[in-house]
Order: sequence, then C-alpha cells, then structure tokens
Amino acid sequence: MDENTTNKKSNLGCLSELAQWIQAILIAAVIALLIRGFIFEPVEVIGESMENTLHTHQKVILYKLGYYFYSPQRGDIIVLQIQEGWLSFIPFADKIPFIKKIYPFPEEIDYIKRVIAVPGDTIDIKDGYVYVNGEKLEEPYVKGRTFARNGSYPVTVPPDKVFVLGDNRENSSDSRNIGFIDQKRIKGKAVFRFWPFSEIGVLK
Repeated sequence: MDENTTNKKSNLGCLSELAQWIQAILIAAVIALLIRGFIFEPVEVIGESMENTLHTHQKVILYKLGYYFYSPQRGDIIVLQIQEGWLSFIPFADKIPFIKKIYPFPEEIDYIKRVIAVPGDTIDIKDGYVYVNGEKLEEPYVKGRTFARNGSYPVTVPPDKVFVLGDNRENSSDSRNIGFIDQKRIKGKAVFRFWPFSEIGVLK
C-alpha cells in the first residue's frame, strides 16, 4: 500500500469521525431544545411581586409537561405570558408555536404568580383577606394585606381561566388589575428553586 492511499484512508477516517461528532452534537442540541420547549425550562425571577416566596434574580425550574395532562391547581406557582415576543428577522416565525416554545422571543413579557382560584370558584376580597367559595384562605406565604383594585367582588372564575395573585400583595400586578388569565397563556409550573444554592429546594 503506497503512502497516498494510506493518507486518503486516514483523511477519510478523520472526516468520518468529524461527521459523527457533528451528528452527535446536533442530536444533543435538538434534545436540549425539546426539553426546554416542552418539559423543563430555567427561569429567572425579575421583580418583587412574589416576595417573600421568591426574590428578584432567583432562578427556578419551570415544569411545562404537566399542564398538557391536567389543569392548574390552587396554590400552583406559575409563569404566564402577558405579552408575546416576535422575531422580525425570521419571516413567519411568530406563526410557528414550536419555535416560540423553544425560546422566548425578544420583547416577550412573562409574569410569575400564584394560582388562587380555578374555573367555577368564587373569589371575594375584603378586609385585607382573600375568600374562595366563602372560605377565608390561610396564606402563610403572603407579604402584606390583600386589597381589591379594579372591579367589584365577589366574582366567579370563568371556564378555561384562572385567578392569580402575587405573594407580595401590596406590590403585585395580577388578576386584580389584569383580570382572569387564559389557561393557554400559562407556560408551566415553577417547581424548584436552584439559585441561590443557599435556598435551593422545592417550591410551595
């Protein structure tokens, strides 16, 4: 076997190995995007509306898959989309739900809040407290007192909607001023805080 043949085989071997590495990297990237889009997503908390449960710049894991099989429950901490983002440099990207699930578009605005009432529940806010179906909620996580803003109470949650509040009741934009939240706008349930490490743990 001459030297040229040996070099060609060596080059082909290197190219084949490189192709395998590229394929493995692409598969890993696709799997990572699918996990982020449909199962788990890291989210950074911005703002004070969920104090003292969550503080700004803390990071949590958002579990997305569960709400494909069951509806949000009272007490769930959720991330909901208030304003859709968009990608002006990719034509029709905003029309493809799969792309939007993989990564938030620029200018997207999300809120993190707690589900207080689900479809069919009657909400009342009086004397600084929340009542659901006539019963006063025991809310050890609340900071401050709860007061009504827009509209009058009691109100009943319509089908396919939820009523959400921030835990920091005196400093939160929530269903008291933005109304009931369509369940289609819920991106997932915040289940685990992973940053800072000193406060790592399951969210309640």
